[in-house]
Amino acid sequence: MSTAADEHAPLRAEVGERLADLSRWAAGLRPEQLPQRVLSQAVLILGDNIAAMLSAADEPELRAYHEQLLAGGGAGEATLFRRGAPKVTLTDAAVGNGLASTWNELDDGYTRTAVHPGALSQPLILAAAEAGRLPLSAMLRATVGAYEIGTRFARAWHGTLPRLHPHGVWNTVCAAAGLALVRNYSAEQLHRTLTTAASMASPGPYSHPIEGALVRNAWPAAGSWLGIFACDLARIGIAGTPGGPYDIFTRSLGAAVRTDELVVGLGSEWTTCDGYHKLYGACHHSHAAMEAIELIFTRRPELRGGARVREVTVEGSAMAMNFNNTAPDTTLGAKFSIPHAIAATLAHGAAAPDNFLDASLRDPAVLALRPRVRLSQLPEVKPWPLDRPARVTLELDDGERLTEFCEAALGSPARPLEADRVLTKIRELSSRDAPGLERAVVTLREHIERGVSPDASPASSTDRWIASFFAGH
Repeated sequence: MSTAADEHAPLRAEVGERLADLSRWAAGLRPEQLPQRVLSQAVLILGDNIAAMLSAADEPELRAYHEQLLAGGGAGEATLFRRGAPKVTLTDAAVGNGLASTWNELDDGYTRTAVHPGALSQPLILAAAEAGRLPLSAMLRATVGAYEIGTRFARAWHGTLPRLHPHGVWNTVCAAAGLALVRNYSAEQLHRTLTTAASMASPGPYSHPIEGALVRNAWPAAGSWLGIFACDLARIGIAGTPGGPYDIFTRSLGAAVRTDELVVGLGSEWTTCDGYHKLYGACHHSHAAMEAIELIFTRRPELRGGARVREVTVEGSAMAMNFNNTAPDTTLGAKFSIPHAIAATLAHGAAAPDNFLDASLRDPAVLALRPRVRLSQLPEVKPWPLDRPARVTLELDDGERLTEFCEAALGSPARPLEADRVLTKIRELSSRDAPGLERAVVTLREHIERGVSPDASPASSTDRWIASFFAGH
């Protein structure tokens, strides 16, 4: 008579084998072997995410936490990304920047399955590489490797969605992968690190951001701290089991596993080049609807402000139906509320910088429009990358109805942003506090695209590259 453990044994063993393969591949990555387009895109993602961190530094809760870190003193090893570029310990920089990384919902993402491997790994990668004064090539190798590992974990256990939020499920895996690669761990050490990190997942419910629970913004920061811990443990031989991720994500969290996703396309299919960049500081599921309203405005500019709008119907995917909070009371709740996103777009335009910041929660125009928005599920939605469409219908005060359909938002994998548009976003978000960030990103990408080693750029090490942001060089 077979037991439940016997029934799970084949898949559990297969997960262990695939994870060992993934670890060998990632540990064997060499900067000079990475394609130019992959390195160039990694630099653009880094710039986008650093700008997103900087944009959140004055939000009241984040400012209070940064002040708490600064009051604690400690060695000045790594930069806290805020005005003045204060130096704190490596751990405090990773945690402080991790708290900022997704606060304003402007970080990059990956939509084949929902995961933000850049925001979850890069605060720790940057802090560790800066503190160690590592060459840019080593930092970029870790950036790419962590991205590839994080996306493959999330694709292998896609079924954690929609119950669990990816920032909690994958935070420690992504961060630990990045630090292990910064430290140049062997394949065996990386494998131990990943089994340890997987056991430290934070299974935060997806309902938390919809309800506006700000602790969701702390999951990337928690991943940074736990990533350090997981790496330290693995280095001295404290690890999980080879098939442990199967026990955690399948047997405990209930997500079916697709083991081939752990190794699919390694070295040929670069998920680093398969993500998206956000134009608006809201959950990506609202972007197509916001764009549809802007398309209506191009035909009827007199409707801007929303005064004549009696009702708005937003038709979208089944996942989008979850984001129906008409009265969010925190900035995170606003970012995960399609009614708030639509109301703010009607009142101020999709690109207004304050649409999802603290003041928007008390904006009379937004408050008046939010109850007029209703959601309805589209009967058919195409597969990725066209899986987040929106049809928006405005009913006006005289009964006229205007409809616009957006199959995929600008910035998504189906309609990727040109690099110049991402650089403009980086400049707009960082010009006050880190005026050299855009130039640092442009210069490094130019070197890479000319076939020159990143280490031959003017700022050849991570600490010098980061210092150049704030000096404006």
